[in-house]
Amino acid sequence: MNYLIKPLLFLVLFFILGCEQKEYVKDFKVEGIAVGDSLLTYFSEEDILKNTKYTTISGEPIDPNEKYLDAQFSNYAFETYQGLQVYYEKGDDDFKIHGIGGGIFYERDAQKCLNKFNEVSLILKEQYTTPKIIEEVDRKDERESYGTTKYNSLFLDFENGESIELTCSDFDNDLLNVADVFQLNIYSKTLNKHWGIIN
Repeated sequence: MNYLIKPLLFLVLFFILGCEQKEYVKDFKVEGIAVGDSLLTYFSEEDILKNTKYTTISGEPIDPNEKYLDAQFSNYAFETYQGLQVYYEKGDDDFKIHGIGGGIFYERDAQKCLNKFNEVSLILKEQYTTPKIIEEVDRKDERESYGTTKYNSLFLDFENGESIELTCSDFDNDLLNVADVFQLNIYSKTLNKHWGIIN
């Protein structure tokens, strides 16, 4: 039996180390809400439909064939964020959450937005060590209707296909009439595949 002990110990050790190294975002929540939850647990169907967006911030209609819709909740007393953005699949009566994000608005103060972005970036980099990290600095929005808008972003790509994204959006405030905003978003594997972020 002794000849079985070493291989068995190796397999147990390999399993333990493998579990320790894998990191997931399934328990990461925004205002107590997680990807995979039903949005109906937190909001009424009436509120969800009322807050679902069918145009972009520049006023252009979204693609009618878009599979996922997003509802934006801003007139609520959240603990950390001033607004939430939640993605769900069109036609899903359970309103299962495939993406959840929180936003903090900084009016026309892009520097404060960037300071918050840098603060949270450091926290996430210390908390998560295994995901692939993609960073962008002052990326200009190439859409003509977005003027001088630019973004700073941090994307954490996890092994299981889920992701966390931080963004500081420095909008062309005069053109778009929207405030600069810091956002933390969590996306499911399904949503990332739909957007072509992963294969």
